[in-house]
Amino acid sequence: MVVPDNLPELPAARLSTPTLLRLTDPPVAMSVVAQLIASGTANTRPALARATGLARSTIAACLAALEERGLIVSSGVVPRERGAGRPPETLAINPDAGVILVVELTAHHIRVVVARMDQKLLAQRRIEFLAEAGPTETLGATVALAREILDGLGLDGKALRIIVVSFTGPVDTRRGVPVRPPIMPGWDGFPVAGYLRNEFGCPCRVDNDVNLIALGEARVLPEDQCPLLVVKVGTGIGGGLVTAKGHVHRGADGAACDIGHLSVVGAEEIICSCGNTGCIEAVASAEAITRKLRAATGNPDLTQSDLRQAARNGDPVAIRLIRDAAALIGSTVASLVHVYNPARIVVTGPLTEATDDLLAGIRSVAYQRALPLATRNLTLAHSVIGEMAGVVGAISLGTETVLAPESFA
Repeated sequence: MVVPDNLPELPAARLSTPTLLRLTDPPVAMSVVAQLIASGTANTRPALARATGLARSTIAACLAALEERGLIVSSGVVPRERGAGRPPETLAINPDAGVILVVELTAHHIRVVVARMDQKLLAQRRIEFLAEAGPTETLGATVALAREILDGLGLDGKALRIIVVSFTGPVDTRRGVPVRPPIMPGWDGFPVAGYLRNEFGCPCRVDNDVNLIALGEARVLPEDQCPLLVVKVGTGIGGGLVTAKGHVHRGADGAACDIGHLSVVGAEEIICSCGNTGCIEAVASAEAITRKLRAATGNPDLTQSDLRQAARNGDPVAIRLIRDAAALIGSTVASLVHVYNPARIVVTGPLTEATDDLLAGIRSVAYQRALPLATRNLTLAHSVIGEMAGVVGAISLGTETVLAPESFA
């Protein structure tokens, strides 16, 4: 396997484990043990026994079964002082246990990432591609790019354990299909998961992009930072919530935290991409700010990239428009604080990388309008991972799926 140089090193992410109340069920016990090892939470027999409460004989049986499946290997021993007894063997996910393919589908680009089961990044490629070409053409380009990367790594189809798709818009995660995505028309109901399953012959999970960003952030931050709410400001405005127990809150139909379509007072005449009027996305997204910058400068050819560059350069018109949008988003965030009472709010998106004015404006209004009880311990900050947050979340979701109890039944 040839691994490209200069790939970013991903932070270790905790993995969710099945409820300990079912540890008498062997598949559940194996799943818990495997996920504790995969996340680095417990990687010796004594540590696994302490974390699970299982007997040493049960731990030994789980490890033997996992080794037989090629999922775990010995990675050395824990150093001990002289006379402290036999040092415990350390355990790790087998680097050759297979890979996870992460696909990021947005309105403007496709990104494909390949990672090992131990969260080690092997390759990533991004190409500009307009999703308005339709799902069949876009997924065809995705498959071609993924196969090119896998071939370059010397990996065949048997090495692929799971595909996780990050999709910009609402998703029915049970069926693996987009649901009326406002900024990606023509994708409604298309069987994305089924298409990729047929192409690669492995399981496929599809989720909303901000859900995966929120999951990635939550898994690398301390557990007391949940509930965690992510607000992404891009072509649209999206939200993702991870509960106090570390699970993504998707709602009954996958539409939870679609905050871009909350209404804004005073914008009732502005039509949103969803067909309604007055949505926060229609007046405060990066695309909406760019549209206002075009009008202010008289230049109809300005793009979101131009907006970001203007912000980096301190252009007063761009900064004013960003601050106006931040005030509107901040008011919406204040309402969300009262609904969810999060411990942490993460503001992310390409525009946040260009200027601190967006975060500062949102923070100022949110703290001003929300009640002190809901904000006294609230942290409102940038992402701690940046553009790799969604990848970390997708790898975590993929690993948990591969190591779920159902896989060992």
